[in-house]
Amino acid sequence: MTDKILAGVALLGLFAFLIPVPIFVPHPDLILFTLGCLLLAAFDFWRELFGNGRRR
Repeated sequence: MTDKILAGVALLGLFAFLIPVPIFVPHPDLILFTLGCLLLAAFDFWRELFGNGRRR
């Protein structure tokens, strides 16, 4: 259970770390890069949180 809480905190930390980039430097490529990073991290968090425990 603690690992899921820490993963959520880490996801929020990544969000807080990456969100100033598109706010202060609003270039389309940086916005897409930031969204890509956040979406990949959120997808990994989702799989870890709600996965069925099977790994490849």
